[in-house]
Amino acid sequence: MAGKGRLTGLLLVIVGSISWGASGTVADYMFLTQHVPVLWVVGIRMFLAGILLLLTYKITVGGSIFMIWHDKSQASLLICFAIFGMLMSQFSYLSAVRFGNAATATVLQFTTPVFIIIYYSISRRKLPVRLDVISIILAVVGTYLLATKGDFGSLTISKLGLFFGICAGIAGANCTLIPIKLLNKYDPRLVCGWAMLLGSLPIQPIVVIDTPQVNINETLIFELIFITTVGTMVAYLFYVASLNYLEPAVTGTLSSFEPLTAAILSVSFLHLKLTFVEVIGGLLILMMAFVQALPQKNKLE
Repeated sequence: MAGKGRLTGLLLVIVGSISWGASGTVADYMFLTQHVPVLWVVGIRMFLAGILLLLTYKITVGGSIFMIWHDKSQASLLICFAIFGMLMSQFSYLSAVRFGNAATATVLQFTTPVFIIIYYSISRRKLPVRLDVISIILAVVGTYLLATKGDFGSLTISKLGLFFGICAGIAGANCTLIPIKLLNKYDPRLVCGWAMLLGSLPIQPIVVIDTPQVNINETLIFELIFITTVGTMVAYLFYVASLNYLEPAVTGTLSSFEPLTAAILSVSFLHLKLTFVEVIGGLLILMMAFVQALPQKNKLE
């Protein structure tokens, strides 16, 4: 892989991860102060981000935004990406933030490499290699410490927060694996734009119903603009585009900037207090991704 292309991929995934982490903190603050429904936020941010991405593609490239629908197999894959990738990721992550906090949600979402390992193991009918097994152990132990704070007899974060955080990890794997073939043929802006727009359509009736009950104010509008442009459009576009230059495992590793950004911003601005055990649990999950980056023979990825 060319050095210049690899550097481009590194910059894309780092900027995308930081954008997503910052967006999580803004969303956390929004849920704490505005008390808006999760699906209402998901529907608005995905719909607007999808439209913006398609417009960006049309203006900068000039090609038809409908070309992706000419191939039935590609269209089917796009629909799967929209529902099981984009929509699932957005809803599960924001729900984890809503019922927990941005720092915990982003760390739990970072279990994505584990689900990628499991997928490759099942699809190729091959047991994980040693480093993959170590990665899974690190993720399980880290998640357990994060959820219990070392008190093995109790769950110190909400069950819904833990559940949606793990779902976010699964959705992250879907976002990494499903669009690979699409990105080999189409521009990332086209793929992400349609996926976000399509993924938002099933919940637009909820947006229409909930809007009259939402207190629309300047702060809420700014927060929505930020998580739509920076946290959705930029984050997803840069992350998915990085797959054109980097292997999925490397992309997953460098996305560690996401939980680090969310943790730093949450502690600094939302006054979140993390215990020593929680920090250790989070570091174990991050360590898992770096283990995945180590060279090894017959690696599943």
